[in-house]
Amino acid sequence: MCTNSGRIEKETEMLKIGHRGAPGYPKYAENTMGSFQRAIWKGANALEFDVRRTKDGKLVVIHDDSVNRTTNGSGKVCSLTYEQITKLDAGFGERIPLLEEVLRNFGPKVFLNIEIKEDGIEKEILEMIKFYGLEDKVIISAFDSNDNDQNSSSSWNQLDVFSGEALIALLAGRRKIFRIGWAAYLEEAIKRNAFAIHPQYTTVYSEAIKVAHDRGLLVNVWTVNTLKQIRELREIGVDGIFSDFPELL
Repeated sequence: MCTNSGRIEKETEMLKIGHRGAPGYPKYAENTMGSFQRAIWKGANALEFDVRRTKDGKLVVIHDDSVNRTTNGSGKVCSLTYEQITKLDAGFGERIPLLEEVLRNFGPKVFLNIEIKEDGIEKEILEMIKFYGLEDKVIISAFDSNDNDQNSSSSWNQLDVFSGEALIALLAGRRKIFRIGWAAYLEEAIKRNAFAIHPQYTTVYSEAIKVAHDRGLLVNVWTVNTLKQIRELREIGVDGIFSDFPELL
C-alpha cells in the first residue's frame, strides 16, 4: 500500500469496510466477534471498530461510553471491570471483545480500522499492533476534539503517536469539513503523514477525491447503506466505503 517514498498506491480493489462488523440497521450485536465474522462472510475485506478502556485498564471494542445501548446491562465502560463486562449480552449471546482478541483473530484475515474513542489509550494500542505485527494491516483513525460523538474524547493529535509507526486516517464529519474546508482538511492529513482521510460521505465530490489522490491520500467514506449511494461513490472514485451492510458493497 505504501511506496518507499511514503506515498500511497491506490488499491486495485475498493475497501469494503464492515462498519462495526455487519450489524445492519438499526444496528444489533455491533462490534462483536460474530458481527465481524458475518461481515467477512458477506464480502467485507476490511473491518471497522471502536476502542475504549475499562475500569481495570482493559482495551475493549465498543462504540459508546456506556454499555446501555448495545448490551443488556448498564453503566459506563470506564466504571466497569472487564470481568463485569464479559457477563453482558451484546446481542445474539455475543460479548464485548478485547482489542487483542480482534487483532489476533482478524488481523491475519482482513484490513482493520481501529477508531480511537477516548484519549490516553493510543500508546497501548500501538504496542499491541506491533506485538501482533500488524503495522501494515491496521489503520488508526480518530475524530478531532471538536467533531466528536458526545462523551468521546479523541482528537487528531492522538494520531501523532502513530506517525511513522502505523497507518493513520483523519475522520471528519460534515460540520468539521464545512467549517475548515477541504483544503485545510487535506493539509492536516498531509502534515500528520496520514495514509488516508475518512470523511462523511455527503461531503465528497469527484474533484476533492482527485486532489486527495494527487496528494497521496486514500479516501474512505462513512457510513453508506444504500445501493444508489454506493454506486455513485464508486463512480467518483472513492477508495473505500464503510457500511452496516457489507453485502451491498
